[in-house]
This record gives sequence, structure tokens and C-alpha cells, in this order.
Amino acid sequence: MDDIDYRPKPWVPKDVPTVWVDHTSGQGVTQDGVAIRPVVGDRRKNPNLTDLLDTAASYGANRIMLTGKRPDPEPGIRHWLYVQTPRWKPGTHWINNGPPTGRFEHETTGFKIEVRTAEEWFGEVALSPAQARSAWDTTAAILKAADERARMFNSPAATGTNLWALSLPKNVNPVPVSSDIAEEIHATSGQHHIEHLVAGPDFAIHEDCVPLVDPAKQKKITEFAYVDGRFMYAALGRELGLGPARRLNRAAAYQLMEEDPYARARFNVRFQVPSTWNHVGILGVRHQRVEEGWYYPNRPGARGETWADAAEIQVARSAGWVVDPVEAVVFRKARPLDTFFERIMRARDRVNEHPDMHPMLRKAVMAALRAIVLHSVGAFASSGRDQTRVATSALDVPPQFQARMQRQGKLFVYHVPSERNSRTESFYHPELAAQVWGRARARVLDGPSALGLHTTGALAVDPSTLLGIQGDAIYTSTLPSWSLPVANGGGDDGKTGRLRLQGYLNGSFLTPERLQQRLSLRGRAEKAGVESALEHEAVMS
Repeated sequence: MDDIDYRPKPWVPKDVPTVWVDHTSGQGVTQDGVAIRPVVGDRRKNPNLTDLLDTAASYGANRIMLTGKRPDPEPGIRHWLYVQTPRWKPGTHWINNGPPTGRFEHETTGFKIEVRTAEEWFGEVALSPAQARSAWDTTAAILKAADERARMFNSPAATGTNLWALSLPKNVNPVPVSSDIAEEIHATSGQHHIEHLVAGPDFAIHEDCVPLVDPAKQKKITEFAYVDGRFMYAALGRELGLGPARRLNRAAAYQLMEEDPYARARFNVRFQVPSTWNHVGILGVRHQRVEEGWYYPNRPGARGETWADAAEIQVARSAGWVVDPVEAVVFRKARPLDTFFERIMRARDRVNEHPDMHPMLRKAVMAALRAIVLHSVGAFASSGRDQTRVATSALDVPPQFQARMQRQGKLFVYHVPSERNSRTESFYHPELAAQVWGRARARVLDGPSALGLHTTGALAVDPSTLLGIQGDAIYTSTLPSWSLPVANGGGDDGKTGRLRLQGYLNGSFLTPERLQQRLSLRGRAEKAGVESALEHEAVMS
């Protein structure tokens, strides 16, 4: 297979004339900074989607980037893109499993417009249209400084994967794994699992899962700490494995696990939680109903079977879990993402070192770089997002999709499964995504710091204070001293991949029984920052 060139082909996107507008008021700016006032229909105070499309067309813009608060879809309430748009035909939309995108075409002129959100790039950073435009331009300049061929695409994922294609070393041929192994990885790995460890409606429903915090016994907490990894994926993407991959039988898998515990490999294992265990679950297991996601057995004596990365297996074994390999898949050691992540980290360093950058702009650009990393890694394991189509009549829905179409107001909505093409196939490397995700899961449980190995992570906190884990973030009801900067006695030396304190609250709060309560505390903690934690630690010491 090495005789075939599997290197993906980078390309240069066309410039897309864009307007940046507030979702509610419709006011904003063009890509050249010219102020925009929306064309609002009769008897309306604020513009609707048709008004925004008409406004963008009047400026010759093929893309609308929405800023500000947009309505979040709720059960029983139609999505804000599922509305009638007179004179504009809805095209392909992408709604599920990612940031919303809508495409429209003018019925008379054929002019096409794509509707996207600034949130896709800048997350929860509150930006005006002018600020979002400035953040976009700055991100583009920062990326170009890291690689002069880098360009901003429509999405962070496309931007990142194209930069990966540009960054791939000449001596690395990304041979894909076989189709059976690829689909196996796709079905047995995942990104950003959410664990709420407080008893209540949002705790995992499974007999092998035991909550660590009981709000009936501990009604209030006096502290809330939010810790997460600094550019975690970029720090963990070195020397990953590629295809061709080899399957190992039980004996060979056991030998590999014993002799090379950090091999570029995935193991199918049977495991048992220690009888004395009183902490978070380490290995994730798929629910029988796949749509229900994952659960993490932590009941003493519980048994399970799952696929996991070698790094996760090592954490479990070091914690005293019994792990019995059934088989393994081992990859060829290479450096497929090293240069890509080095360039992204170089871009990040440039942002941090810029002396005159406004704090809001710095935060937005950092969020964009983080989005590029997260979405790019996810894209390696993506077979594409299902397309959402909209019809004004049920008769316009193709017969093969009519059984599952849904009525939204006066419209009929149906989904068309995605299909990979030759270009997307060259970027399909689920083995890369699975290795990064597995390493990140291991690191959030048990990580190094300036204090030494195995000094940070969920397993380094009192289990009775562990409220939850989300991706590479940890939420606790006491301040983990290791999450503080080195200057304050902690283990954060500023290196990428370190788990560090992002926000801290001190006071009296209801124990977050619901996930939404925890998210609210996280928002408050992030806004409050870490100053009170540093003061608290100084007093305690």
C-alpha cells in the first residue's frame, strides 16, 4: 500500500463576499467594514430571515455570518432555519451534529447565499458584528503567518484539515487503515463525553454507574472550580499511528500490553472494577442503544467489555483495574499530525505574544484556533454530516425519504445521508481521531504537571468533590491546588496540555443536581476568573 500516494490534495478556496450581522437587529458590517442597515419588511421591528437574505444580496454577499444571541432549538419548536423565505428557495442545510448552516438561492436571479454563525468559530465569546469580522481577519493573518499558504475556509474543520494537507511531511504517506478497521474505530470511539457525577436526572442510567455526590446529603457546596486542558489535543497529537494496521490475537495483544503499554494501538478488553473502588469510571462502554451514548462503570466489582486506546488501558491498569485483552489493533508509528499541530501552536504563541491585541480579540482568536483543532480532529473520524432538505409540499419530498419526513410549520423537513467522495475519503482517518481522543481521556484522568507525573486529573481529586467531566474539563467542589500556577504552589507551568484552573467561585451554591446548573456555575466561574482562587490559596497556606 505504500506504493500508492495517499496524501490529501490541498486547495485554495475562493474569497466569499461576506456580511457580518447581528441575528436580532440585522445591523452589521461588510467584509470591508462598511456599516449595514437591514432591509426590514412592513410591520416588523426586527428583520426576519428573508430580510437578512435580501440585505446580504443587496451588498453582493454570498455569505451571512450571524452574531449575537440566536434562538436555540427546543423540543417541539422548529429550528430558526425552518421558515418560509419568499423569493428564496432553501437548498441544502446542515443542522444536526454541529453548527447550523443554511443555503438559499434566489428564485429569479439564482443568487446564492450561505447562512452561518460566528459562534461556530468563536464559541461563547460575545462579539459584535464588527468585532467578529476583526477576529476573523486576525485569525486569517495569524494562520498565514504560521504557513503562508493557509487560508480560512467556511468552517474550522475545513480550515484545519486543509492546513494538515499543507503541513504533511514529504516522508509521511498517510496509508489508511482497512475499511473494516476504520468502521470498527468509527463505531467504538467518540469525542467529548459528558459525565455528570451528581445523583439526579442527569446522572448516567446504568446499574454499573454510582454517583460520587448525593445532593440529598450535601445540599450546598462552598466552592466551585473549573479546570481544563490548555490546547490539549495539540499537545497530545505527536507521533500518532497510521495504517496499515495489524490485528493481534489475544496472546499477541497481551504481550503488546505488557511490553509496550504506550503502543500506538487500540485494545478490545474485558475489565473489572476493583472491589474497593470509590471514584470515577475509567473505561467507557457504549449503551446497547447506541443513540444513548456512553457510560463509565464505576460500581465496585462491575464488569464490562469495550475498545480503548493503549493510554486509557494504562491508566486503568495503574489504578488496579483488572484488564484482560481480547484482541488489539496496532498502527504504524509515524508523525502525521506533528507539523500541523506545531504550526497551530506557533499561531497560538503569536497571539499570546502580541502586546497590543485587545483582550476580547485575543480571546476570540484563541477560541477560533481551538475550534480549528477540535473540529479538525473530529473531521478525521467523520463520514460527513447528513444533509437537511426543506420542501413546501410533501409531494416534493423524494419517495425514499417520505416515511421519515417531519412537518415543521408549513414546511416538510427530511434528511439525506452523507456520502464520502474521493476528496473527503483522503481525509478520513478515524485512527488519528481515536488516538487523540483516547490520549485526552487518559490525560484528564491522570496527568503530569510541573509537580511530577501522575499529579493532576480527575483521579487526583477527592471523589466526593468531583462533580463532573466534560471532554478535557473537570468540575469540582474544592480547589485542586495542582491546577494553580507554579508561582502559587501549583503544577501549571504554562505548557500546552496542562490541566489548569480556568475559573473559581467561593460562596454558597446549591449542589448542581442538573447538568444545566453545572453549566451555569461554569459560566459564572469563568467570568470570575482565578484571582479569588489565588487569594484563597494564599490565605490557606
